[in-house]
Amino acid sequence: MSSEKSARGWAAVLIVLGVGLLAVAFVAAFMIVRDPGASFDQWVPTEDAQRPQAGFTWVSRDRRVEFSDTSSPGEADLAGRVWDFGDGTTSEKPTPTHEYGEDGEYAVRLEVTDTAGQTSQAEAGVGVQAGTENSGQGELGLTDLADSVTATVERLAKGIGVVLLVIGLFVVMVMAGGRLLKHGVRALRPIPERISVKVRPRDLEREVHLDLTHQTDTATSGAVADRSPTAAPRTTESREERTTLGV
Repeated sequence: MSSEKSARGWAAVLIVLGVGLLAVAFVAAFMIVRDPGASFDQWVPTEDAQRPQAGFTWVSRDRRVEFSDTSSPGEADLAGRVWDFGDGTTSEKPTPTHEYGEDGEYAVRLEVTDTAGQTSQAEAGVGVQAGTENSGQGELGLTDLADSVTATVERLAKGIGVVLLVIGLFVVMVMAGGRLLKHGVRALRPIPERISVKVRPRDLEREVHLDLTHQTDTATSGAVADRSPTAAPRTTESREERTTLGV
């Protein structure tokens, strides 16, 4: 009696564990389907500190160019900047003015740094010519673009790995919960076990051969028995004919 109660207790524990695992898996799946973007951001967070983004505008009159820093900080404040005017001269002012000695196009670069030590660069081709006016703006440098693409690819790769891991975890939880629930129900309501017998082809062929041999012997004995009663009357009839002729 005590063993039966213990078995039922274990069965109840297995059922509770199985139902719990299935419930956790389904609730988590529902939360992911409800807001997949938030779940992805939670699993694969962005960089701890957002980088600054460099930018500037410029206006030229004759060979004189006025520059204006339009950089935006990240999470940290901007600490400094360095202008490279493309003719060997530099400046650290927010809105410098530079006059070129010759007409032409110059590759101007602005690099900004924040208090966290992160940097960003913007570049532009500035064309100057005596007697003309022109304007433009700087674009993110190739270094920043390459870093941004690399960070995006790395985040996507991490995201794919995390998603596959989460899917695998859900599958394992569902399978484990189902197995626990199944064993618990079986323990409460035992199912008759099935007994399977494997027969080798050689033994099966031998049994068939023996059966066919037995049927052949039976058929032969039956044929002999059927012929014996017909042969006996013929012998008797022949004897009666011979007796009649002798008389």
